Amino acid sequence: MTMTTDWNEAAVALKRDVEGHGGFLTLQRDTLRERFGIGRLAEKNTEELVDTLRNHGMIVFPHPYHVQGTSLRVYDAESEIGKIARAVIEPQSVPERALVDAVNLHERATAGKRRRSVSVRWLSALDVFLQLVIGRPPEGWEDLEDVREPYQLVEALAASLELPAKIVHATETIRLAGAVCACRPRGLRWEGAPAKLSATLDEATRKQKDIFDRVIREAAEHLLGGAEIPSSEVDLGGLGLRYRRETQGEI
Repeated sequence: MTMTTDWNEAAVALKRDVEGHGGFLTLQRDTLRERFGIGRLAEKNTEELVDTLRNHGMIVFPHPYHVQGTSLRVYDAESEIGKIARAVIEPQSVPERALVDAVNLHERATAGKRRRSVSVRWLSALDVFLQLVIGRPPEGWEDLEDVREPYQLVEALAASLELPAKIVHATETIRLAGAVCACRPRGLRWEGAPAKLSATLDEATRKQKDIFDRVIREAAEHLLGGAEIPSSEVDLGGLGLRYRRETQGEI
């Protein structure tokens, strides 16, 4: 058989598809064979194919030559799912750290499920984003995936907000976040306060909230370049954040 496909180019293209699918890709055995221009997967050329994938940072399981069915999966070996796959496939040579992390993440993500918030208004998510930008733990929220660097959570949230990538770490954004967070309302409740004073504190709290509502909206319009503020919701739960204090109201 005359091979006309450049295996390195085919591997680069496959790696791009794997990364675009979250670090893994399910393929039919014949599809993998055709992508590399192989007429028949014999033992020798299959081993060469597996080596080529490995050289491009990918692993495949089951082994294309020994697979009993027709489907197999290709993993980006350095992706999170790829690390888990390697720990499962190669227990004799790969530490179980990825498996432990996955178990811990699942346990933490499902802990306190009744109190976990999933989706919030776009402006509420922007408020969380601005607090994270200045390195402040977002009020009322807990990061269940605390193995992440802070900037990784900031970038993930920015992507969910569909904010332009160039503004995420911009100096102006950091200054804006600092100014907005300085305007966040502070709770002024005093248990057992005289009725007249309690009413005055409640009124002050409402005024602070009204002011902050205007501030966060103006900040949103600035970040969006004057575009309309989205009415959609943002899935903070899917980003690994959990709402801890139900007494806190949304923006």
